[in-house]
This record gives sequence, C-alpha cells and structure tokens, in this order.
Amino acid sequence: MTLVHPIKTIPLLLAMVLAACGSEASTSDYDEYSEDGYYADGDVEEDESASYDGSYSGGYGSYADDEEEREEFDEDEARRVARDQLASEGYDMSYGCTIDCSGHEAGWQWGAENGYSTYGNSQSFHEGTMAFEDALDARVREMEDDYEDGEEVY
Repeated sequence: MTLVHPIKTIPLLLAMVLAACGSEASTSDYDEYSEDGYYADGDVEEDESASYDGSYSGGYGSYADDEEEREEFDEDEARRVARDQLASEGYDMSYGCTIDCSGHEAGWQWGAENGYSTYGNSQSFHEGTMAFEDALDARVREMEDDYEDGEEVY
C-alpha cells in the first residue's frame, strides 16, 4: 500500500470543501425558470392572479370554489316523487293489451299504491304491475342523471 503525503492531500480536501459549500460567485444568475419556459435573471415575480383560497382569475376567465357542496342523490325521495307522477299518468302500454286494458290499468294502479309488482289473478294485472315497476325504475334513473347534470329533480 502506498501512502500519500499529508501536504499533497490538503489542496484536494480544500477544493472539495469549497465545492460542497458553494458561494454566491459560483451560482448562476439563471437559477429561476419563468412561466414561458425561459430562464429568468434574478428574482421572479410571483403570479398574483393565482391564490391559495381555491380561486383563480386571469387568463381566459376566472372561477372560484364557492359552489355549495350538493347532497347525494336521494333515491328514496326520487322514488316517492316518481311514484306520484306515474300514478297520475296511468298504464303506459309497454306490455300492450287486447281490446280492454282494464287488467293492465288495475295492475298499474296497484303497483303505484303498493310499490312493487305481484302476480295477482290475471296475466294482464301482473303485466300492469311489472309495467309500473319498469317505468318507476326508468324514471328514477332519469332523475338521477338529471340531478348529476345539476338539475333539481325533487
């Protein structure tokens, strides 16, 4: 193993210490990066249009986070409102009917009053209850879509 004389290592150590410390003379005048992608000299002014309160003004317009937080869609309330609406509309002919639609209409009204489908005493009555249930589900989905688009639905 070869030993290095201590006097020869001092300049090397001194250079390493100075490099690690840095100085104003060794830093670049181009330390900051500007908004348009170019290096800027010295201090860069902050963009005063941006703020930390959730708002922004400048550029193409302004916006603020001052909208109220909406409650979640209330499916139970939507079902109640849709049931009331559909009950007044009557059977929608979605399952068809023969000459007399009274069985379908009775099933529709039974579904509106009771909130679910049942077999009942006839095929037409059952189809009426199913038609009401299908229409109710479709109306609630429509109301939910409208609510998500920002409309008041109930």
